[in-house]
Amino acid sequence: MTPTAGHPLATQTIVLASGEHLYHQGQWDNSVYIVESGHLKLEHVATSGTASIAAVLGAGEILGAGLGSDETATQTVSAKGATRVIRYTAERFQARIDAEPALAGQVIRMLARRQEITERRLYALMTLDVRGRIAVTLLDLVGQAGGHCAHGHEVDVPLTQQELAELIGASRPVVSAELNELRREGLLDYTRGHICVVDLARLSTFATHRLGEC
Repeated sequence: MTPTAGHPLATQTIVLASGEHLYHQGQWDNSVYIVESGHLKLEHVATSGTASIAAVLGAGEILGAGLGSDETATQTVSAKGATRVIRYTAERFQARIDAEPALAGQVIRMLARRQEITERRLYALMTLDVRGRIAVTLLDLVGQAGGHCAHGHEVDVPLTQQELAELIGASRPVVSAELNELRREGLLDYTRGHICVVDLARLSTFATHRLGEC
């Protein structure tokens, strides 16, 4: 962790190595965090200690228990790759909103978008087959965590096949088989730690069509 520069109302800038935790589920924390660069993985941890991924957030996303009233973290958050985060106390973040009223609207829209994604994912889980759930989930993740693809495709998402399987409620072998089919069809490609979208327009059309069939 290093002192903050260029963000006078922020408390500090936090630099995380890949796999390093920002905070843990159940931890008291009245902070609000803004992802400046890199990606954060959000996980729910069961009483057994088993963790399942809930989301991946990229640059510009805002999170933290300080956004609510309980100030107790409901998820465990760690870095996927080198990640830089700006931390505010809840009070200082409120002071920034008071100084920049437009920021309040941005936060509301961001949280509303996440709620829409959660509702769409639940709907897909109840109504779509695995291929449809993959398409819908990846399309949403492109908006939250997609970035320039270093492998020559349109965009990629920092996600393993196991993490994608957890997100859509399917087994890894089934997800792997469907990804192979989607790769043969020219929609997707993948590496060890990324899923690459080859044709974003086709993926969007496919996901929208599958949702419309339900």
